[in-house]
This record gives sequence, structure tokens and C-alpha cells, in this order.
Amino acid sequence: MYSGELVTLRAFELDDLDEIMQHWNNYELRKFVDNVLPVSSVSEKEWLERVAKLNPWRDHELLFAITETKTGKLIGGAGLHDISFDSRHTEFGISIYNPDYWSKGYGTDATTLTLWIAFHILGLNSVTLRVFEYNTRAIKAYEKCGFKRVGILRKRKFIDGDFHDEIIMDFLADEFFERFPPGTKPWGCKR
Repeated sequence: MYSGELVTLRAFELDDLDEIMQHWNNYELRKFVDNVLPVSSVSEKEWLERVAKLNPWRDHELLFAITETKTGKLIGGAGLHDISFDSRHTEFGISIYNPDYWSKGYGTDATTLTLWIAFHILGLNSVTLRVFEYNTRAIKAYEKCGFKRVGILRKRKFIDGDFHDEIIMDFLADEFFERFPPGTKPWGCKR
């Protein structure tokens, strides 16, 4: 487990299913992920079973449950996807499921911790992400963490009757090390 000021990153457990399903099919959350359609608890259980068996070195993916540090309550998930250990890059994704925790710094804390793991533990050089242009809350958090806009995929998402661009952002290891030099941990990150 890794803990920051507000959140702890830990492995997902099968017991997380009920908490995930409380918020996962909320349209206000789903419109920010790739698939806006609802998912069944059976499908989500299968996903949790798959995640429990992941090995980042074999499966090139590392996923974390995000819990509130004070209470241990599951509030979201974060991950590094398509990890290339040869080229030392990955794609970042995050979702704070519970809207009670939106716009309060939890996503920023979880993003910084995940980046710290990517650069300090896995030795990666580049982390990219994709975010829809209308997700201004996430864009603000990513920029606060240090991500930079590097491209746009035009009219990538159709939602609410219109097409929207998808913004590509990235963060390089040397930029992260300027903020958190080797040997340091973000915000008292406990391992």
C-alpha cells in the first residue's frame, strides 16, 4: 500500500464489488470513461477476479483501488495500462467513483502517488493519458500534477448529442523528478 495526504492506493479485492457498484453506473461518472453504457455486477465481478490475478511484469498493467486514508473507504480506482518496460512508457487512467469525493483533492493525491510509483518504482520515462475536453475538473487536476497537453484527437466522443475532442497529455520522468527527486516521497507517501 502507498499512502498520501488523502488517499491510499492498495490492491483491489473481491469485497470491493458492492462499493464499486454503488456509483459505477451513475451517468455523471460514466460520461467521463470510454464506455458510457452501464455494466452489470456480474461483469464487474469478472473484472475484479481478473484484476486480482494481474502481474504487471507479465500483463503490462497495474491497477489500484483508491481508498480514503482516514476511513479506508473505497472511493475510486487508478491504473497504469499498456506498460512498456522496453520503451519505459505507460498510459494512466483514474476514476473517483463516489461524487462526494470529487473536486476535493483526492484525485490529485491519487494521481501523484501513481506517478511516483511509475517513475520511482517501475523506472518508467513517460506517462500519457487521454481526457475528454468537457472533463474540465480532471484536466485541472492533471495540470496541477504536472501533465502537459501534447495533442488532440478531434471529435472522438459522441455524448449528449454532440461530438467532443479527446485531449492527450503526458508527463516525463525528468519533469516529475524536478518536483520529487529520487529518494523523496510525495506528501509523506508511506510505503
